Amino acid sequence: MEDFEKKVKKCDSFLINSPSNPTGRIQDIETLKGIEKITKDLGIPLISDEVYKDLIYERENYLLSGPHVVTINSFSKTFGMCGFRVGYLYSNNKKFVKKVIDLKTHTSMNTNTIAQEMAYVATTVPKEYLEDGLKIWKERRDLICEGLSDLGLDFWKPEGAFYVLPKVDESENFLEDLFYNYKVITYLGEWFGAPGRIRLSYALDKEKIVEGLDRIKKCLENRKK
Repeated sequence: MEDFEKKVKKCDSFLINSPSNPTGRIQDIETLKGIEKITKDLGIPLISDEVYKDLIYERENYLLSGPHVVTINSFSKTFGMCGFRVGYLYSNNKKFVKKVIDLKTHTSMNTNTIAQEMAYVATTVPKEYLEDGLKIWKERRDLICEGLSDLGLDFWKPEGAFYVLPKVDESENFLEDLFYNYKVITYLGEWFGAPGRIRLSYALDKEKIVEGLDRIKKCLENRKK
């Protein structure tokens, strides 16, 4: 925190993403409270990306707040509305919100009506629905992590979100091999600041995750021959 406090003084604003994309890392509550206080004392806007806040498996989250905090969120992950792209911004600073609305009005068209209505209905979903959904995400997380561990791949177990980044040799060639020869779509980890790794998503039914792991296993075995 001492290092953070020293460096953040040079910033016009500070952005934090917890749970993070792509690692699924969650900052501990003590750290989040420290960041919240330091930025408040220095008068530095704190932008909190909380798109994955409802997909946490290992520990409690802490929602950053205060007059200097700008919260960014979305209906995409919590309610499975990825293709509709309905997001929102929240701040206690009304002047700032007004400027954002002015900017949005002059730079893009409105969110389509169907997506808006779906987002409205999503706000009425009972808490039990979200809790049941989280159990499914955790089962998928555990399934893919167990499979990757059995394959002997190095990775960190995500605490939230729904991505995992195993380390592989010649990651770019491995990605192309998976796509063209095994019909598995993934992304290079270096696109997300993790060179030498690939990014896998477990936003799939468990049967497809098992099938995907089997194809990755065959790819690894054939590359060793």
